[in-house]
Order: sequence, then C-alpha cells, then structure tokens
Amino acid sequence: MSLLPTRLDPRRFGRGGRPLRIAYGRLFHEACAYSPLLTERDSFTAMHHIAGDELAAATTIRGKELASFMPHAELTGFVQAARLAGNVDCVPLASSLAIPSGPLSAACFQWLVDDLVDRVQRADRVAGPGSLDGVYLALHGSMQVEGLSEAPESVIIGRVRDALGANAQIAVSYDLHANLSPGLVDTVDILIGYRSNPHWDLAPTGFRAGNRMIRSLRGQVRPIHSWRKLPMLLGGGMTIDFLAPMRGVFRWMKKLEDDPRVLSASLFMVHPYTSADDLGWAAHVCTDGDEALGQRLADQLADRAWAQRNVELPPMRTIDDALDEVARGRHRLVAPVTLVDVDDIVGAGAPGGNTHFVDALVRNGRGLKTFVPVHDPALLNEVWDVADGSQRHVTLRGTPGYGMPEVALNATVGAHATTDFGRIVRLDVDQFHVAVTERPPLPIHPSYWRELGLEPRRADAIVQKNFFHYRIFYAATSFRHIAVVSQGATSLDRVRNLDTRVPSHPRVKLDDWRDADAILRGTSLQAAA
Repeated sequence: MSLLPTRLDPRRFGRGGRPLRIAYGRLFHEACAYSPLLTERDSFTAMHHIAGDELAAATTIRGKELASFMPHAELTGFVQAARLAGNVDCVPLASSLAIPSGPLSAACFQWLVDDLVDRVQRADRVAGPGSLDGVYLALHGSMQVEGLSEAPESVIIGRVRDALGANAQIAVSYDLHANLSPGLVDTVDILIGYRSNPHWDLAPTGFRAGNRMIRSLRGQVRPIHSWRKLPMLLGGGMTIDFLAPMRGVFRWMKKLEDDPRVLSASLFMVHPYTSADDLGWAAHVCTDGDEALGQRLADQLADRAWAQRNVELPPMRTIDDALDEVARGRHRLVAPVTLVDVDDIVGAGAPGGNTHFVDALVRNGRGLKTFVPVHDPALLNEVWDVADGSQRHVTLRGTPGYGMPEVALNATVGAHATTDFGRIVRLDVDQFHVAVTERPPLPIHPSYWRELGLEPRRADAIVQKNFFHYRIFYAATSFRHIAVVSQGATSLDRVRNLDTRVPSHPRVKLDDWRDADAILRGTSLQAAA
C-alpha cells in the first residue's frame, strides 16, 4: 500500500534545505462523558503503549504501528514523509492509544502527559538545548479528563510547547470527529484532519502533516490558519465521506489542495458525547501565506457543511423490530445482518454493557443465530474457571453502574479466549451466543468471533458496537446494516436534547452559523477588546 496522497506533486516533497530533527508521538483517546467507567492507565498499557526503539521499528514501512488494528497509521505516514524529504532525523517519543471509553482519570492523564513531555525534553537535550526543530503529535481532539475544564489536547500541546525551544514548531493531526477550539488551533503550526469516514487514511494524514511541517521548517511555505466553528452537532445523514450528502462536500474539500496555495483543508464532524460546552462541527483551511484566500475558503467549506444540517440519519429500529426484520427477511440467507447498537457504541466511548439485546433474545430468539458482545466483568470472573461444555444458570448484568436490566440465562460455556481486548467467555443460549467481556468489546473485525470458535459468515445477525469502522473489515461479510436504538451512553437523544452554551442544531433551529462562530472561536470578544 502506498502511503502517498495520489495528488502530491513530487516537487512538493519538501526536499532540500537545512537538516532537521523532528520528534513524533501519539496520545490518542476519544471519551464519552455518559459512560460510568473512567479510563485508567491499564487501558493504554493493555491496548497500545510503545516508545523509543520499539516505536521506531513499528513505524517503518515493514512495521506494525497499531498491531491489532492497522499496520500503517499516522506516525508511519510521518516517517515516510521525512524519508522522502531527506535529511530529517526522526526521533521517536511514545505512542499511547486506548479504546474509546469514559473520561481519563486525572492520574492517568498526568502519567501520559508527564511521560510524553519527559521524552520531548530528553530528545531536545541529546544534541544540546533547542536541538529539536519540531514535534509531530497524533491526537484525537475529543479527549476528556475528570476535573479538567479545558480541552485536554490543549494542555498536551501547551506542555510540549513549553518543553521546546523558542523556534521549534508543532504539527498535529486530529481525528475527523475532533472538537476544535482555539487551544487546539491557535497553538500549533500545522493542523491536519482525517478525510475519510470510516477512517482508513491514518497514514496519509500523518504523511500530509509531516510534509507540511518539513516544508514550513525549511522556509518553503508559510502556513496560515483559517477556521470556522458551526453550532451544529448532527446532520449530514450518516456522515460517510463517499456517500450522499457528504460525498460532494468532501470531494470539493479534497480538490482544494490541488491548488498549491492551499496546504490543507479539513472538516471536523464533532464527536458529540463529551461534556465540552463548545461542541460543534468545524471547518479548517491552511494556506501558504494567503490569509484572504484561507478566510474565503473556510467560509465556503463551512457553508457547504452547514447546508447538510437537516439531512437526517436513516430510520432506526427498536430491538424487537430489528430482530423481526432479520427473521422474516432474506438478507440473512446470503450473509449475516449487522445490528448496529447505536445507543451503546464502544467506538464512541460507551462501555458496551447493554443487556437489552440479550433480554429480547431470551424472550423470543426467533430461531436466529445471533452474536452479541456484552461487557460484564463480574460475570466474566464468575465463569472464567468453568470448563467449556459446562452448563450454568447465571445472571447477566452488564457494565457496573450502567443501569441495565438483569437477564437470567441457562447457558453453556462455549469457549474462552484471551485477546488484545482482554478475556472473553462465550456463553451459548439456545441458538444465540453471548461474548461476555472484561473490557468494553469492540468486535470490528470478524476475527473477534473466530477466536471464540464462531464463524461470522454462518450467523444470521451480529451486534456491532461501532458506527462506521467495522464496515472496512466486514465489507465482504455483511451487506445489510440496521441501526438499532435501546438505551445507553451514546443515545442520539442525548445529543438532540443537549443544552449547549451556544444554541445549536438540532435542538435549536438556526438559519445561519456566523453569530455562533464568533462566540465559539472567541472572535467577538477579541473584536470588542
């Protein structure tokens, strides 16, 4: 797989100029304020936390940067940009990522940031103070930390900035669902966002960030930010970049970079489940020294996104209606039907402990072979030492503190597995199977079920805990997808009824975004001053 954006002219690789030393790292987490779980240090060490030489090896073209998810991600893309530019010394810091969950504990956040900053300081001292020309950070943009009122990424950037010399630059990349704020924009030199949903372009994003940073440090370009903040939490239908209505917006946005005066253009369709009081979509354009052009294009991109605000999501089903549709339909005869558990999306930070699906199947399984993942660490511990083939009467309660209904099960212990996502026990109940997990389940790849002795292709229905990304891995496995609502941390009703600091769509019907933009970006206060 090529990591190069196809439209990048070789003359824009950043070659020539002075030698550079640039450090790189990741501190990545997406939080849900409505989860009863705090994200702790072990969530990162269990999922992805590497540093130094191990990180350097993982970010080569033959390495596996995110071993359980994607071999080439942002940091590999950055390293490839540096190689193509030539005469750039890439200094690995640390890369830390955890499955989306509840807010980080204050102690976990301090550990992560202190470690990252300490590595920056040591890297800067190796060749003398001020020897680092810059730092590239892969961040999410929708992190949340207990007790912290400002954006955590703003704190990370500020701490790294303080550890660097006065002339050093910072480049960041953000997830497409970042919540932009002045602290995430005004404090950095280069800002790049994903341009795909589902997100497949992690490595190209890192490449673009590294390329722009190198060209800036070598004086080949002069980046100027222009951005707009929209009072908009939902809209754009499913927000998939290659489907209507967002397809036209993304095609137009990507084409902007064909103009050499435009260094980057990004649209951020916010993750609406944090407690930030400035939630909203954002448009960002970076130009090469042409502020007027950037302002004009940022306005146009914002207008195009705003025009999609009233495009609703597809109709959603109750659990019983969805199961009835699967049972009477013919789709399951060809391939399993995916039931997207919209209200308990682990990929958006929910804990994955929704028991409503299992409750419905116990009441009426409809003869369906259904796979259901449920986070229930207490039940996992109860049955972990029980031999496969044993029958047990157990009670499924879901995530502690999640308020889910208790479900009595007469189950057979079908399989045990220890995976990258922790321990899992498969319970077989009639014709459906429950994967009971000790950590929030994220079965975005068919191999999740195969490790439990189940073949996804033979299922009638599979419950997913992810909005989009599973589609990349299930493209040849499941062709029918049904959005299902129940009750949980990522219920869209929370978003529709959210009382924000600035009146926002969809709770409030608005005709224009400009007045709110001035407040959200603080420009109205600056003008008054």
